Amino acid sequence: MFIYRKWSRLSVLSLLILLSAALTLGGCGRSQSKPTAFQVNGKAVPAPEVELKEGELYVPASFLKEQLGMEVTWTPVPAEPEAKGPKVYYSNRVQTLMYHDISPKDQPGRSSITVADFRKQLELLRSEGFHVISMDQYADFLLNNGKVPDNAVLLTFDDGYETFYTYAYPMLKEFGYPATVFLIVSGVDDPSRPGSPKLKWDQIKEMNRDGMSFYSHTYDQHITIPVDEKDSQKPALMHAKYLKNEKRMETQEEYRTRIQNDLAKANERLNAELGNKRNILCFPYGKYSLTTLDVAKSLGIEIMFTTMEGIDTRVDRIGYRMNGSKAGEKPEVLISRMKKRAETLENAETKGVLNVNGNPLPLSGLVPEEKEKELLVPLREFCTAAKVGIVHEKKQNLIELTVSQ
Repeated sequence: MFIYRKWSRLSVLSLLILLSAALTLGGCGRSQSKPTAFQVNGKAVPAPEVELKEGELYVPASFLKEQLGMEVTWTPVPAEPEAKGPKVYYSNRVQTLMYHDISPKDQPGRSSITVADFRKQLELLRSEGFHVISMDQYADFLLNNGKVPDNAVLLTFDDGYETFYTYAYPMLKEFGYPATVFLIVSGVDDPSRPGSPKLKWDQIKEMNRDGMSFYSHTYDQHITIPVDEKDSQKPALMHAKYLKNEKRMETQEEYRTRIQNDLAKANERLNAELGNKRNILCFPYGKYSLTTLDVAKSLGIEIMFTTMEGIDTRVDRIGYRMNGSKAGEKPEVLISRMKKRAETLENAETKGVLNVNGNPLPLSGLVPEEKEKELLVPLREFCTAAKVGIVHEKKQNLIELTVSQ
């Protein structure tokens, strides 16, 4: 009996300790504790007061400004009216579909859709109550508070493959649907370059007269570049380049100038050939940096697109897109995914706008919160949006942040 009572007391004591720890670490899903250490670009910095919510770390915006030099603000956005009526899945929002190549047959290993599947998708979009809009309508929706129909859909094709002219364009004309192609402009200027055949200016101009629009996928930066002496590769827009011959990194000024010259050249060629009235950019690989966004703003680029999946609201200057040509996916499954996203998922931007150094950035989950006049920012979400590297060394309780140029 003595042994039984002794272990019972220990068990009760252990249980109380566990309960106390649980309340400290997760009371109402939150905790207030300090990580052992924070590092920024390899240097130790003072650890901020943090909170833990839903398993994610929140840090004060003041910490991000002081240690990363990033001014972070959050502006709540009033909720839009809910969708109503039969076959109305969403309203005051746009689902943007992303495609690349199109071919009569399956192309394993390529981002491609068959002609038959694309036709079936167009048929289902119509029969299921979706309404395809033009890029002009989308831009008016974002920039001028314009209206879009319920279940609005924007069709986009990346890279400017000639197969768009051969296969997609005739079907789009048949259905009366507009689409946008994001061109790697250097490939149009020099059709003799190796790789899959790209569109030619005469084809582009013909389609432009029929309601297809064409915007920038950069002039010649749809490439990866070395970012260190080990030849590690990253998309060209999102990172400074390692100059092998000089054994050094591009300076911030050189990096900015490279991007600015490329994006400006792409816009100049498109505007000269097509008379475009606005500048729109689709990031290669969906990747960018704050420097890229600053350059885009300086060039009058107000609308951009990434490859993150979501549904676009009026405040999404960096638009989400859904892959319309997943390998092996039936057209019916795409339509089901579109309905499901509208019914069950919301972007963070439907609640507010995250601005970093004046640039509105897309989020994919948790959003900042105000607490005692301090803005608390979900650190991992912030790092994803602002392209800040983050590593959490749990054994050392160390959070390492890396800010690239």
